[in-house]
Amino acid sequence: MSARARTELLSRIQRSGRPIRDRDRIIALAQPRDEVLGVLALVDPEGRAGRLELFALEHSAVILAMELAHQRSLAEAELRLRADLVDDLLTGTGDDSALARSAALGHDLRPPHQVLVVSWPGIDNEEKVCRAVDQEVTRITQARALLTRRGGKVVLIAPAREGDDGAHNWDELYRRMGRGLPSAEAAVGVGRLCPLPSDLPRSYVEALRALRVRRASATSSGVTTFEELGFYRMLGSGESTREVGEFIREWLGPLIDYDETHHYDLVSTLWQYYECGGNYDATARALLIHRSTLRYRLRRIRELTGHDLGTVDTRLNLHIATRAWRILHGPS
Repeated sequence: MSARARTELLSRIQRSGRPIRDRDRIIALAQPRDEVLGVLALVDPEGRAGRLELFALEHSAVILAMELAHQRSLAEAELRLRADLVDDLLTGTGDDSALARSAALGHDLRPPHQVLVVSWPGIDNEEKVCRAVDQEVTRITQARALLTRRGGKVVLIAPAREGDDGAHNWDELYRRMGRGLPSAEAAVGVGRLCPLPSDLPRSYVEALRALRVRRASATSSGVTTFEELGFYRMLGSGESTREVGEFIREWLGPLIDYDETHHYDLVSTLWQYYECGGNYDATARALLIHRSTLRYRLRRIRELTGHDLGTVDTRLNLHIATRAWRILHGPS
């Protein structure tokens, strides 16, 4: 039976308010209030079903509706409790309380866990992304992760590898999900493993920072772990951010002022130039400008900063400064 025919049949039964025969079957709806939760079918190819059989079918449909409604209510309550637990773990809660609540939900928080933040733009159905993340993480870890949605992103708390308390290879998660959820902008940020539930807020902040660095890099899709950030892990850490801001201003101040005054893109041009390894053709293609335009911009950058863009130390500092600027002021 086609989906359309099935929908029309269910509508007819709803309008009738009682079981309806469809070919060799008599079909009743398990329907608390106005929502259909299931169906019961009495197979009667010879048309022998009488009043007693119809009564039994209707009574069974009522019992099934009550049971399905109860099961759905339990499932919804568990989802709410899991979401509340994840929110509390991300913002901070006591270890004893977290362990007890997670155990009641069938999740063991005693092994080390880490936080992942998944950004998968370009897909309208967020629930589809959540299901895909949940399914693939379960395959990788052999255990259910605690999962929620925050700010258009999927946030999950996943256990370490069994046996050695090591982190999983989350590139596998990205590859698996990419098969069913294609998107050029998909990215995953991963925080460090935490031995205690009370440490998870730190892992969450680290995962957000790793995601932000990934999104601001030349290759904005893929997986970035906090351990891979190096210098950039300081961004967003209070006093360090102030010092980074001063470093950016020291090296890029004239360019930032020029861009703001003339609505230009010299800082972005310099960032892309270094991201492309100083290759003129690759930089011009990435910026969608002509090679001669790129030469003009780079000459203007040299004039404004007074720096030789090819000197090793200068190149390193300018590259770090442009990356830090992009992370702090570019795409989040």
